[in-house]
Amino acid sequence: MTTPVTLPGNECRPLSLPPAGGIEAHEYFLRAKQLPQDNEDGLLATPAGYVAVIDGATSKSAFRLDGKTSGRWAMELLAEAISGFPPALDMPQAVARLTRAVRVFYARRGLEDYVAASPSHRFTASVAIFSLARREVWQVGDCPCRVGEAFYPNTKLIDHVAAEARCAFDQAFLLSGGTRADVEASDPGRRFIRPLLRMQSTFQNRPSASSPYAYAVIDGFPVPLEQVRVYPVRPGEEVVLASDGYPRVLPSLRASEEYLRYVLDNDPLCLSLFKSTKGRQAGLRSFDDRAYVRFTLA
Repeated sequence: MTTPVTLPGNECRPLSLPPAGGIEAHEYFLRAKQLPQDNEDGLLATPAGYVAVIDGATSKSAFRLDGKTSGRWAMELLAEAISGFPPALDMPQAVARLTRAVRVFYARRGLEDYVAASPSHRFTASVAIFSLARREVWQVGDCPCRVGEAFYPNTKLIDHVAAEARCAFDQAFLLSGGTRADVEASDPGRRFIRPLLRMQSTFQNRPSASSPYAYAVIDGFPVPLEQVRVYPVRPGEEVVLASDGYPRVLPSLRASEEYLRYVLDNDPLCLSLFKSTKGRQAGLRSFDDRAYVRFTLA
C-alpha cells in the first residue's frame, strides 16, 4: 500500500506491501477525533505479510505516561510487536507475543503494582490482524472486519448495556429541560455510566463461562483463546479491517465515511441513529478515532 486514499485529514503514512506480493491494496485511512499525536487507533502492513488495525481503549482516568494515554501506549506497543512478527505465526503464537509485549512494558516501566490494583488501569487494545501466510483474520476484541460478503462486528454485550443506559439517561435529561449543548459539553449520561465503564474492565480476559459479559482484549494478561475469532480468507476475497470509530463498516471507505457523516450531521450525540457510550464532544471531529483498510487476497 504505497499511496493513501485521498480524503481530507488522512494521517496515514504509506504502508509497505509484503515483498512477495499476494495482497492487492485498495485504500486505507486513519484519522484522530482530535490531535494526531493523541490518536489511539493505528494501522500497519508489514513486509512479513501482516495487515492490522489496532484500537487502543479509551482511558477511564486522567492517567498519562510520558504525555500519552494508556490507549495510545497500547496501540504503539502492539504496532511495534506486529512489526516484528515472523511470517508463519499462528493465532495463539501471535496473541502470546502481543500479550508479552504489554507485560514486558509494565515491568520495564515499574507499572506492575499499578495495573494489578484494577483491571481498568491496564493498557488495553483490540486488534484485527490479517496473516498472509495463514490466509486468516484474527479478531481480538471489537475491531470490526469484513471478509467477502460477511461482516463480523464482534461487539461486546457490556458495551450494548452501557450504551443503552447512557442514551436513556441523556434522553431523560433532554426531556426534563436539558439542552443538547449541555450534553455535548459535559454529557450527564456518560457521567452516569462512568462507574460501569470502570467496572466493566473486570470482565476483560475472563473465561466465557465466567459471565455473559466476558470479552477478550490485549492487556498484558492471558487471553482466553476461545474468545478470539479466526476467519479464513479465500483467494479473490476482499477484506476490510477497521476500528469501531465507524458506526457502520461498509464495503468501501467512501461509503463508511458517508454514513459516519450522516450520523454526525443527524445524531452527533449518538443517542438514536447510533447508540454509543459517548457522543461527539464540543470541538472534536467525531465521537472516536477511526481506522480503515481494504485489500484483496490475490
